[in-house]
Amino acid sequence: MSTYSYRQFRFDAEYLYNYLLDLRKEESPGVVIERIRQLLIEPSNCSDTEALTALHRIVSSPWAEQEFNLILNRCCYILINYWWLHSEFKQATTELVALLTPPYPAAKSSLESQFVQELLRRFATTDQFAELQDRARIVEAVPVESNELKAQPIRNLIPRYPYLYPYCLLNWDTSEIGQHVVQQLQESRERQFEQDLHRYMTHLLRRSPRSEGLLTAVKNPTLLSNTQLETAVRKFSGKVEGANTYRDLAQQFMTYSKQATTYREVKRGMYDYLTAAIAYSSKPDYGKHHFNRWLSEQLDSMLPQSDHLRPNGSLIMQTCGQLLENLVASPARFSNHVVFVDLNNILGSTFTIGFLLKIVLLCRDVKPNVEAIKAHVAKRFAVMLKHYESKVRGEIEWLVECLENLSIAFSIHFGRADFSWINL
Repeated sequence: MSTYSYRQFRFDAEYLYNYLLDLRKEESPGVVIERIRQLLIEPSNCSDTEALTALHRIVSSPWAEQEFNLILNRCCYILINYWWLHSEFKQATTELVALLTPPYPAAKSSLESQFVQELLRRFATTDQFAELQDRARIVEAVPVESNELKAQPIRNLIPRYPYLYPYCLLNWDTSEIGQHVVQQLQESRERQFEQDLHRYMTHLLRRSPRSEGLLTAVKNPTLLSNTQLETAVRKFSGKVEGANTYRDLAQQFMTYSKQATTYREVKRGMYDYLTAAIAYSSKPDYGKHHFNRWLSEQLDSMLPQSDHLRPNGSLIMQTCGQLLENLVASPARFSNHVVFVDLNNILGSTFTIGFLLKIVLLCRDVKPNVEAIKAHVAKRFAVMLKHYESKVRGEIEWLVECLENLSIAFSIHFGRADFSWINL
């Protein structure tokens, strides 16, 4: 191997990529997985000698420890993304991930095969492999409420929340096709949740003694109790502050902001707009202890160089983004994260998501803006979930309830189904 250069190493990696690009089109997923098994796990039965030779040169090279994970990861996505483009093949993702999951049969044929298995074992401990496991879980049925689910790590709940997919499934796959297939699945799952939510609420609120059996057959699509779910849907679709809905309130503020003469005036108006939510909450004095002062400090410190300028859509968009950044803060920013956790613990997750919704709705008049701000919220929750990913649901129920409420709020305000009848 002393004459084996890095250029040849890259050539062998490209050979494997092209081998898989051809194989995925020529063979069924079952055959592909069997060929991968022979290549990685049981090379003595492998008939693809050129691919096996390239693999063995790679794992025996000085660059194997540093780059094998990246090569194997790319190989996996070459297959998975193609299968996701063809929905009938998507289930093969779980088989591929299962194949790569230790333990493996003992390698006996060669020293190179032993190297492969050792590198496979190391790969199975990486973030790359954890994300592949997320992909596998997502193609399986979305879990429903169960005692077993409460004991699972919260990371296993990612399939339930399509808005998290771009931030939980694309950290190690930056390809255009990867982004496309994840976006397709996100949109499909969001539509499905919206339909399931509308159907369940219809049965829940219009049931009669005769329809009790039907309600049992129509599953609650959330992890909330029926009481929690009904409360959330009524809040997000109905009146929350006097005779006003969330949309009414956002429209009133936007009308006010267009008449304001300075950005500083808009920020003070935004403070009043947001703290009014607490005044109408179950604990109207909550804001007086710390939260209102914190919120005032956040707004005052935002874009101070623009305080005397006339307000515009760009300034409001930036303010909403920074406010969400500070409110749904990474746990690494402890002082801000504590504010968010306390808000949940005292006023509840439905109120907390409603508070975020008030911010998001200030950007709804321009579609690219509202899509960007929704994505920003989703990304903040993805960061938070990443921090708590090893916690089980029972240890961090407030975060699960936030994620569930956010699914409901997004469906009601940005989906196609009509929920307005619920509060008539």
